[in-house]
Amino acid sequence: MTGFIRDPYWARPLVSYTVMNLLDDLAREQSVQAVRQVAAIAGSPDHLLVAPPETFHLSLYAIAPVRSDFDKDAWWAEHGAQAFSVFRRWCDTHTAVTLHFRQLRATSTAIIAIADPEDAVWALRRMMRAEVPQPPGGTPNYDMIHMTLARYARPERLPADFAAQVAALPLQIDIQLQQASVMRETAYPLLDGKPVETRPLKEPEKVI
Repeated sequence: MTGFIRDPYWARPLVSYTVMNLLDDLAREQSVQAVRQVAAIAGSPDHLLVAPPETFHLSLYAIAPVRSDFDKDAWWAEHGAQAFSVFRRWCDTHTAVTLHFRQLRATSTAIIAIADPEDAVWALRRMMRAEVPQPPGGTPNYDMIHMTLARYARPERLPADFAAQVAALPLQIDIQLQQASVMRETAYPLLDGKPVETRPLKEPEKVI
């Protein structure tokens, strides 16, 4: 046994509300290349679950998470205005940044890319948790900034040293966090959904 499992939520119709950033063309290509390298280690692309590249995204904060069972639209109708207020204030007060992903990790359910720490992302998470009522079951309290690249279709076919081989891969993915969206997701992982609102972050001050 490898300890890896197939994600039971994959391709299911599930509602969530999440602050996220869709990738630009360069970051998307960097991500696709990383997935190709992981698939080679896995032994076949068929051993992985990979969403279409155009759906690749970075989740910044799960306001009403995928992995929880409650009426998220009803909850949003009650608390969405408060979440929007925090989201807009965060965008208006934090400067656009580049997130640098330099580490790959194979968890029990996914292959993730991990970014260097970035204060703007931590600020969003602190503000949302402090100022928006927690939904039933709460929200994830992540200790890292990460992006999911793939999950497992055939975990029993992965090599015993899969995690070690993945961790040893070089990684360079740079994501321009210039704007963010509150997304209503209706099929996981973002196989269907639409932005409820997209807003730019502050432009960096120009050095004269």
